[in-house]
Amino acid sequence: MSVLEQDYLEFLHITKNFPGVTALDDVSMSVHRGEIHALVGENGAGKSTLMNILGGNLQPNGGELRLDGHPVKISSPIDAYRKGIGFVHQESNLLENLSVCENVFLGRERVLSLGRTDRKGMCREIRECCQRLGYQLEPERPVAELNLAERQSVEIVRALLGSPRVLILDEPTAALAEDEVARLFRIVRELRQEGVSVLYISHRLDEIMELADRVTVLKDGKLVGTLERGELDKERMVSMMVGRVIEDIYPDRSQVQFGPELLRVEGLTLPGKLEHVSFSVRAGEIVGLGGLEGQGQRTAIRAIFGDQRFSQGSISVEDTPLKSGGIAERIRNGVAYVTHDRRGGGRGGSPIEGLVLTQSIRKNSALAALRRLCTLMGLVKEDEERTQVAEQMDSLQIKASSMEELVSHLSGGNQQKVMLARWLMTKPRVLIIDEPTKGIDIGARMSIYQIIHQLTEAGIGILMLTSDMVELIGLSDRTLVFYEGKIVKELSRGEITEERVMKAASGMTEE
Repeated sequence: MSVLEQDYLEFLHITKNFPGVTALDDVSMSVHRGEIHALVGENGAGKSTLMNILGGNLQPNGGELRLDGHPVKISSPIDAYRKGIGFVHQESNLLENLSVCENVFLGRERVLSLGRTDRKGMCREIRECCQRLGYQLEPERPVAELNLAERQSVEIVRALLGSPRVLILDEPTAALAEDEVARLFRIVRELRQEGVSVLYISHRLDEIMELADRVTVLKDGKLVGTLERGELDKERMVSMMVGRVIEDIYPDRSQVQFGPELLRVEGLTLPGKLEHVSFSVRAGEIVGLGGLEGQGQRTAIRAIFGDQRFSQGSISVEDTPLKSGGIAERIRNGVAYVTHDRRGGGRGGSPIEGLVLTQSIRKNSALAALRRLCTLMGLVKEDEERTQVAEQMDSLQIKASSMEELVSHLSGGNQQKVMLARWLMTKPRVLIIDEPTKGIDIGARMSIYQIIHQLTEAGIGILMLTSDMVELIGLSDRTLVFYEGKIVKELSRGEITEERVMKAASGMTEE
């Protein structure tokens, strides 16, 4: 066995119990020195619990951890850091009121003589690390001013400045554009070459196939198995995670009958962003928007929903013309929009943004339908509100203790269902869904897909934007591929292939 194939990290018979729940049940696995080891499984499979034990956030009820052949007890995140374990969490742990520098060195500040903080030295270390990684971070900039990708860059810099021997990456690409994903993959491969052991958690199986040296699968807190690089296969991984093959994930839409046209877009133009975009959506139809990041797809759906004004073109719903701008008008005319950023609703509780994490399922679900749930005096008809929310929770199978549970306590899949409930309470005819399964596990994805399918059977027209190629192909009845603000290709269900979509998305014409 070569040095890089030796087990550097070992989990031996790890057990973790919470009240009424066994989160981890006798889990044993190992990670080689200098390998990228992916950890996959549905939400609730035990992935995060296992990583939080390694990261010092939780203590196991049984079992043992070993680093480089020696038993270790990791008592806290600081202890994990001191033992060479870096952790980049799925949800940002940064303090918005502090600068990049203050966040990176929080709890481990560089100190000069007489106890003075070496601010210049810390900023220099950050700049040197960013130069190596290809990041553009200003150390003195407040974190509150950073976007999601920049915040993740801060998390990665913080982890790497600790010179980790083990690096945990939990859903690291959820907020990244394609070029940022490529940069992250380059960094991860460089770390592997330097002998760092990388634990990589992701629901995106294409990423796993591209990046991982080995994959360990967990299900219901138990180890299902570990696959070597040569054994990696998406069907096999899905089957191990959920007990089904990949063909079973998407609903059979071969017999779906489409109704009359619900949405028509003609010549939609925003200078520099969209150019003469035209298409329609019929009742019961799923129209998918494909293409590389930033080619106009999201601009188009935001303009259709009235969140962005357009200079030319027309939009109509069931022959009713809609003016440029005017979200309330869209809602009144049966158009709904599920945002791609379901956790981004803390900016005043706008119904078109994400969830208000500090509020309950009930309040989040009713947010877009408040106009019809209020009396003339502006008071919420609470009995009616509770009845409608209960109906949505039952219909969408939202798992929670009650409708008063905070949405921050829910899994990603259940949070996405709350977003759907919010818009279904407006009784839409056209439902726009932006990244329907972003950051949720394969089991929750299947549930969302069935819900979308059932909505079309009820006559709703779906306009869907997704960056997941398999999802685009598996769900769409028609696919419109965007390139440089234009629709360059329309493909029917029988014509859609990854190759044809990618060629169109890259500006290539078919021979």
